[in-house]
Amino acid sequence: MRKFLTTSHGEANVPDIIVFGLQEVINLEDKKLTAKTVLLGTGKKRADGTISEKVSRHYKLWHDRLVIEVQAAFPSESYIVQHTENMVGLFTCIFVRRSIAFPSPNVKAIGDQAITTVKCGLNRMYGNKGAIVARFTVDDTSFCFLNCHLAAGQHQRVARNMDLAAILEEKAVFPTCSLDHVNESGEVNAYVGGGDGSMILDHEICFLNGDLNYRIDQRRDAVINHVQADRLDHLLQYDQLLHEMQTNPSFRLQTFNEPPITFAPTYKYDRHTDDYDTSEKKRVPAWCDRILYRSRDPNRVRPLWYGRYEPDVSDHRPVCGVYDVMIKQIIPEKRERDLEVVKQLWEKEQFKRLSDLRTFYEKAK
Repeated sequence: MRKFLTTSHGEANVPDIIVFGLQEVINLEDKKLTAKTVLLGTGKKRADGTISEKVSRHYKLWHDRLVIEVQAAFPSESYIVQHTENMVGLFTCIFVRRSIAFPSPNVKAIGDQAITTVKCGLNRMYGNKGAIVARFTVDDTSFCFLNCHLAAGQHQRVARNMDLAAILEEKAVFPTCSLDHVNESGEVNAYVGGGDGSMILDHEICFLNGDLNYRIDQRRDAVINHVQADRLDHLLQYDQLLHEMQTNPSFRLQTFNEPPITFAPTYKYDRHTDDYDTSEKKRVPAWCDRILYRSRDPNRVRPLWYGRYEPDVSDHRPVCGVYDVMIKQIIPEKRERDLEVVKQLWEKEQFKRLSDLRTFYEKAK
């Protein structure tokens, strides 16, 4: 894990925000453990955001290990756990540099902090599928992070699409934004589309990661042959997620982006080997594990690195993305001056258009 933290950030310097989105932290086939998580793992967090006393031991071990590894990877920096949450195998832990969270007095701290869950399993009553959704603002930019686990199965593409729609269209996911982000005219500075921050797509910058479970529509032996021959471009033509983004106008990830995939399918491996599934089911390898992002202005998010790592303790290979994100800070006085200039320009434009129309109608008489 330390190698991953110290070698994955490419051109970037020490990261300001580190987001861990894990799936199947517990064995979902262990009914007793899953039931315990449902009953005890959804309690409220303490005011300081640390993990609840009642949380499952599995989540606590992950939380503690992540804290140790982040501190060891960046010993000259100080990070705080900004958010942590769990839901039936899903676990999210977000670290922020202390200098960002608690800046000097003349710089805004992180605000509008909230984290919640959206359940998609068993008619949206059970959290074996769904998402953990976290948000906060940095200066006048809103971030939303989604850690998802969608419907499984080679032929469950429509069910996955429905899970995404349920997550992204969930109403009142978060409390409305604080007054810090509302100007004197009642406009919301940190959110987009006329939103108040209560819905996921109100946020300027969204990152969506997880076991999205989209598969490759090809035979298993053909997929393995193409992977071994490094013909990934051919396989990507049959990737269900890319196909939906390119051909389905109602697909809810249409406004999201993904850097080019240059790594082999991340699912499904025999544990502790580099062999794709040799069990009786012989599942078709797939790029189940993905990271996508959304920004109203695409130039504000610049992917630096997108790839996979090779620990073999799971039947998946973990995926990591590194991004350079431009945030905005509104200076009220300058904004008012610029707004006044825009109003004057608009008045001149209106006058010109009215004059042109008057001249047109006079000539037409």
